[in-house]
Amino acid sequence: MSSVMAFTHHVLSSEASGLKQHVQAAGWLVAVSGGLDSMVLLHALVQLSQSQQCPPIRVVHVNHGLHANAQVWQQQVEQQAQAYGLACATQNAVINPLLKQKLGLEAAARDARYQFFEQQLRVGEVLLLAQHADDQSETMLLRLMRGAGVAGLRAMPQQRRLGLGCMLRPLVNVRQQALIDYANQHQLVWCDDPSNDDARFDRNFLRHQVLPLLRQRWPTMDRRLATTAAVMGDTAQLLDEVAAADLYLLNSDLANSECLPTAALLALSKPRRHNVLRYWLALHKVPVLSHAAMQQVDVEVLASADDAQPCLVFGAWSLRRNHGQLWLAPYEGHGKVWVCEPWSATITQADLDYGVMVLSAGKLHAGDYTVAIALSVGDHLELRGRVGGERCKPLGRDHSQSLKKLLQEAKVPAWERQRLPLFYVNGELAMVADLWVNAGFEPAFGQPAWGWQKPS
Repeated sequence: MSSVMAFTHHVLSSEASGLKQHVQAAGWLVAVSGGLDSMVLLHALVQLSQSQQCPPIRVVHVNHGLHANAQVWQQQVEQQAQAYGLACATQNAVINPLLKQKLGLEAAARDARYQFFEQQLRVGEVLLLAQHADDQSETMLLRLMRGAGVAGLRAMPQQRRLGLGCMLRPLVNVRQQALIDYANQHQLVWCDDPSNDDARFDRNFLRHQVLPLLRQRWPTMDRRLATTAAVMGDTAQLLDEVAAADLYLLNSDLANSECLPTAALLALSKPRRHNVLRYWLALHKVPVLSHAAMQQVDVEVLASADDAQPCLVFGAWSLRRNHGQLWLAPYEGHGKVWVCEPWSATITQADLDYGVMVLSAGKLHAGDYTVAIALSVGDHLELRGRVGGERCKPLGRDHSQSLKKLLQEAKVPAWERQRLPLFYVNGELAMVADLWVNAGFEPAFGQPAWGWQKPS
């Protein structure tokens, strides 16, 4: 079977590609850079849609602006989508400078790209990416050289959840030569990025200088690496299942999982402890910690003296120990004061610099002690940080007390106290985060009430 026929069979059969699982999807969103791989995928999907029932197809393109021809590539993608009669969404990438500084341009660009993809995905849609078997081999070797663990060595999963839908790589088991042959046979036009030939980049060095030698020595290398990646994927799933069970035993209240008991963590073996910590951090969307960073958590935080106040900072996050708990918290507090003046009856949710104000579901009834305040049209609501000297009379108490004492009684960690938002109504303290309502600002029974939610 020729490589062109093999590629066509692979896509049209939809068995190895995974497309057959998604023929009832709400739509197929195809990421097209303008390069050979994505142009081939788009053409093949259009051909497929003409021969059998397929979900609606849309095109998405991210212009990173990193090359002089970036605008030309965008126009070519838009023109090709128009020729196929497909809608095309494009965006100029906004690259996070901090992420670029820490992880490099390629990783920062990838992050911007996936953010846009996730924004574009509608409920039940599938994002289709054109990475192939050669890309998979490169990714696996790159991660191996960087000291990746099991999760990293599963390389690129063929499928995973993303936003409101999921992501699929239908060509991840296809060698690139099959794509080249397909493109030539169908006389496709694509954009060549000259930076792909620059061996100063690690991936290009592997692609042009290392992998050809490896394939010459071991012709079945790509297939074997794919098998290893699949095994690593199964192993990573097993480790996640173990971690989920351990996390539940450590803290069954997953809705408030910012802290874990240090004694219980230390009772676990080191591999099991590191496994559950990685899983816990991933749930909070914290970047994966390296092996060395995990060792720091053990030595500098978990095993430090009882009277110490250890703090390990990594990026925008910190791990601290307080009152026998390991706490995860953003390293920096909320930003500037947020003000809404005057209050509007049409507001149902108000995003703040730190957290969100939400209207309680329905109305409060007798016996409902939800931490929430009443607001009237025209009220001046202000969010402030602590400056010291604040006093509050929580509902149910006879006297007001200093906020400092209340926070100490509630065993709120010192670093968290500075981040708690204080809500003032018409210049008076009305509510302290999701902890207390100052007497006099509680809603009457049956009256709509507003509460605050921590950022997820």
